[in-house]
Amino acid sequence: MYQRYPALNMVASLLKAISVLFIIVGLGASLWFLFQGEPDSMTRLIAIAGILLSIVFGVIIYALSDFFRCIMDIENNTRPKSNPVPPSA
Repeated sequence: MYQRYPALNMVASLLKAISVLFIIVGLGASLWFLFQGEPDSMTRLIAIAGILLSIVFGVIIYALSDFFRCIMDIENNTRPKSNPVPPSA
């Protein structure tokens, strides 16, 4: 689908995979941190902050990937219109 920018397409795909991994690892690490030993209020606060931040940054990275794809779609849809056919007499 995106033949003009194969490197940007690959970066967008990698960013999607990284965002999903970021969320999974962030949630896993935060839950592990929460259930290690005797949780006090500071441990709970750090775990909740880790969960929220991993979700927020994961969504931001995923949105950046979709932004790259949107830019490629815009370029693909406007390319024929930027080189119009000259009017006939």
